[in-house]
Amino acid sequence: MKNRAYKNYIFDFYGTLVDILTDEKYPVLWDTLGQLYQAYGAAYEGDALKKAYAKRVAQTRKELIEIKGVAYPEVDLAQIFNQLYVDARPQSSNSSQPDDWGNLIAMVFRVLSRKQLLAYPHTKEVLTFLKEQGCRIYLLSNAQAAFTNAEIDLMELRPYFDAIYLSSDVGICKPQPEFLKQVLDDHGLNPSETVMVGNDLTTDIAVAEAVGIDSILLNTFPYSRRELENSPIKPDRVITDIEALKTNFT
Repeated sequence: MKNRAYKNYIFDFYGTLVDILTDEKYPVLWDTLGQLYQAYGAAYEGDALKKAYAKRVAQTRKELIEIKGVAYPEVDLAQIFNQLYVDARPQSSNSSQPDDWGNLIAMVFRVLSRKQLLAYPHTKEVLTFLKEQGCRIYLLSNAQAAFTNAEIDLMELRPYFDAIYLSSDVGICKPQPEFLKQVLDDHGLNPSETVMVGNDLTTDIAVAEAVGIDSILLNTFPYSRRELENSPIKPDRVITDIEALKTNFT
């Protein structure tokens, strides 16, 4: 496996730089969101809202596949939550949708479903080290801008990135090749000097393979040795701690 230094590092976020645990099936989550919708004239009970949400997400994904002609679309949850309000609010109601409703509900959704969020022990240390070596650092995440931007700031990681790419902003997600290509094209990155670092074979490593750049699997899932050996998607290197990236420069 390759063990070398690169000029450009493109990182995944969740499971790579930060550890997160969420529970989107949590009943209190949907009951609380339902009450918020009810307070503004949209009649939802918790379970009904959960089902309407799943249906709207599936429908929007299907529409994006047709519109964009891609295999891996990404919905914008802020728009989903906006549409759910429109779907349920009676035309005769005097209640009006608050400004920025979708982003507000998306943030409440995330806060209530999030059980844990913390940076891995060596994340900041390694990002600081790479900056000191003159490397450029980018973030490429399958994530929702409505709450991921806030979580980037909560973890105090924004200053490390030369640019941030979130899938909900562009309507596609890894492993759609165009998502990664946009980073390379926007910043004129030489593929031979660039590496994708992520924790998921089917998204992070697959997208790197699709566009022809090297990849490093930070095995936090973790994948078993057998899973790695049998996977048709092969990273150029497998590490278990982000700190191992520093050894490339010694």
